[in-house]
Amino acid sequence: MKVTYSGHNLKITDDLHAHILKRADKIEARFGGMHELNVVLKAEKHRFDAEMIVTAPRVSFYAKSHTDEVVSALDSAADKIVSQIRRYRDRVKDRRNVAPHREVVAQLNPNRDEEISVEIDATDTPTIVATQEKFASKPLTVAEAATELQASNAAFLLFLNAETRQVNLLYEMGKGTYGWVEPLFA
Repeated sequence: MKVTYSGHNLKITDDLHAHILKRADKIEARFGGMHELNVVLKAEKHRFDAEMIVTAPRVSFYAKSHTDEVVSALDSAADKIVSQIRRYRDRVKDRRNVAPHREVVAQLNPNRDEEISVEIDATDTPTIVATQEKFASKPLTVAEAATELQASNAAFLLFLNAETRQVNLLYEMGKGTYGWVEPLFA
């Protein structure tokens, strides 16, 4: 990891140098994949500014802090960076547990190569036309789906639930009431 720092109207003492390296170690312990840490310390009258930029593959973090002491400004900026890293790692972890959109669409649409064979006795049963409609809609919450169903004046709406990432069915039961079906995939 490369650590660069500079001071504007401020001399970087050995104590500040040691504190910057200590904070860099704390950040690296939280996020080991970082390439570079840039620290800029500025002094303006009785106020100190600290800016930190952490760069890593495909992501970067930025924090800025203003206080009356240079060490507290540096600590505050480092804490902001650690908080951003924590949120980023939680977001990445949450993405791993959710089925990707492609897999949901693949579950809905069986392979095209498979033929659907339907035996129909033409004497008593009505004629069934085998059609397959494909959809790949953006994920909606149940409330958004209800609004869209009401606006479309259709009998039902098949949608991808934004919270569970599964296909749900919303249908109108009567005036202003809706039924909601959420399947369980075994």
